[in-house]
Amino acid sequence: MTEIYDFSSFPILRTERLTLRQLTSQDAEALLAIFDPEEARRFSTRPPLETREAAIKMINWFNDLTHHRQAIQWGITLHENERVLIGTCGWYSWAQSDRRVDIGYHIVPSQWGQGYATEATRAMLRWCFENLDLHRIQADCTAGHDASERVLLKCGFTVEGVWRESCWEHERFVDIKQFGLLRREFDFT
Repeated sequence: MTEIYDFSSFPILRTERLTLRQLTSQDAEALLAIFDPEEARRFSTRPPLETREAAIKMINWFNDLTHHRQAIQWGITLHENERVLIGTCGWYSWAQSDRRVDIGYHIVPSQWGQGYATEATRAMLRWCFENLDLHRIQADCTAGHDASERVLLKCGFTVEGVWRESCWEHERFVDIKQFGLLRREFDFT
């Protein structure tokens, strides 16, 4: 059994190009750029993030979830400028008795197509498996969100099914694709 993370400090993760760190109020403007553009909301049920105050409220909510040992949301930055946020990723819905979590990620549209979501997700998956004694990590995305699906498949996830017309997005019902990754399937190298 893996020793479970004690939440005494925020875990900072480093990859070849990225640093995943705690979100701060200085990230509010960057969060607006990540969550507000129309292209970023195309596959999301999240309402627009329109003000700095709303972004700070979101940051405080993310950090409060960590404080209460319910989730972790990392800010994604490039090594050359760790103050400039290019995205977020995190885990939530921790079912400790079932040893599973759900994950998600968002990258600012100007940085799409660079492989940052895949790189950050791999680091997050490794951390989760090594620190939360997980058997399974799961994720979902709107059917047709090909870029998000590619991230999950590159990270080793398997498509497990489709929840037909299960979410109301942009004045229509949409299908949600379900993905799962078991600990024994994850490439720890």
